[in-house]
Amino acid sequence: MKARRRQILSIVLLFGVAALLRITLASRHGLWADEFFSLAMATGHSLEHPAAEAVPVLGDFVESPEAVSATTWGRYLEHEHPPGPAARVVRAVLLSDTSPPLYYLLLYGWTRAFGTTDLALRLFSVMWALAAFPLLYLVGRRLGGRRVAVAACLLFTLAPASLYYSVEGRMYSLLWFLVLATAWLSLRLHDRGVRPMALPLWTLTGAAGLLTHYFFAFVWAACLMWLWLYPGRFPRRWLLAAAVGTGLLVLPWYLQVPASLGRWRITGSWLDGPLSLGQALTAPFTLAWRLLSGRGPWGGDLWVERIGVGLFLVLILVVATRAPRSVLSRGRRLVWFWLLFACAGPLTFDLLRGTHTSLVPRYALTGLPAAMLLAGMAMNRLGPALNATFLALVVLSWLPGIRVVWLNGTRSWDVYRQVAVRVAEWAGPSDLVVVHSIPSGVVGIARYLTPQTQVAAWIEQLGGRRVPEDIVRLLHGRGRVALVVIHSGAPAPEEGWLENHATPAGGFQLLNARVLYFEGRASP
Repeated sequence: MKARRRQILSIVLLFGVAALLRITLASRHGLWADEFFSLAMATGHSLEHPAAEAVPVLGDFVESPEAVSATTWGRYLEHEHPPGPAARVVRAVLLSDTSPPLYYLLLYGWTRAFGTTDLALRLFSVMWALAAFPLLYLVGRRLGGRRVAVAACLLFTLAPASLYYSVEGRMYSLLWFLVLATAWLSLRLHDRGVRPMALPLWTLTGAAGLLTHYFFAFVWAACLMWLWLYPGRFPRRWLLAAAVGTGLLVLPWYLQVPASLGRWRITGSWLDGPLSLGQALTAPFTLAWRLLSGRGPWGGDLWVERIGVGLFLVLILVVATRAPRSVLSRGRRLVWFWLLFACAGPLTFDLLRGTHTSLVPRYALTGLPAAMLLAGMAMNRLGPALNATFLALVVLSWLPGIRVVWLNGTRSWDVYRQVAVRVAEWAGPSDLVVVHSIPSGVVGIARYLTPQTQVAAWIEQLGGRRVPEDIVRLLHGRGRVALVVIHSGAPAPEEGWLENHATPAGGFQLLNARVLYFEGRASP
């Protein structure tokens, strides 16, 4: 009884630590391009469409020919007054995104209730990450007992990848909740058979996942395959019925997917380009390791990462020699299928479509809970003393990564807030800020500028700007101009023209952003 109380206390304390870390971390960084995009979709504003297809009265982004206030651009990240209907969100997703709409629809409701501030957006993700915590414990306890459950929850609490993506204003923490719910319900159906609640919940959860991210399909297929191979008390005919039910629920959306994916988008080609043979052979293993690594998109130390690799190689060796069958038992095969499909699925997608999603760690994040569970199961085979020692060593190897996640002022090397703050200090009432970027970049810079700063968008991909005509018109009557080039992916012809026809007055480079200041009236 005392041991059980200690474990319950451990879980409560871990949950408290997980919540404290994530809530505190949520406000430490400015948003990055994908998070601006989340807010735009959730407020019913399409950003990525061709210029000719924009419908301004429906909130579509328009590259205004003239400079307008930063507040005007910022409205693309806010609800209108009164807010538009949820159908606007679905329309914006079809026009601009390559993901399903459920995350944005849920975020639509959340932001109507709590606003569209940076913190409100991030706390929505934190909420789902914390909601996944008890499900992780339940799955871990079912597959390995309380010690495995506590270990998995400890790893989830402190893993740099978990911390980093738990506070990102995207759908990844919602995916963790949904994949864990699907896995737990799969185990319940296996153990108890058809139940009035479990079967419809399994069907609905699968549909929710498939309407949140297309790569959820890999984990859903893993659960489906495991239940088919090891049905337990759950008749296969009911599994087929539930799978068909899930398919029918998502069919209205998926019928639109081919047309949606075939649309031109401003950043639609960023994943184009096939993998090399070496990349294809190593990608699934690299994706799996990134789930447990202390080093990733947030940064980290290469030598410390090598220590982490060594630790887990030792763990694999010990388990393989001591009790290989214990981690391959029937129930635990579900988690192996889950991790395998999550990490190999993007490779399959790439081979079919000629893309390179396998090189982007976030596309395997559905496998993160599985990695925590498998690590917890493996450590449990070491015995209590060695288990605690190994957990401590893993956490120590993660400390540099945790520190970087905590102290780094950027996400994905995007510096919108830092750049905007510095430009706002420079800009006066008669000055102009030209933002050469994608729509998310324009509205992102504008979000952090002072409200009345005059901002002109220059989105080369839309093909609506001309040099010198547009730059001359924009500069008419202006004393100074700041050119901000960030997250553009296209040449900046206005930069060369300004260098030749205006007086350079300094500037700065900050990671992926360049800012150039010019003074004096420009002439053609």
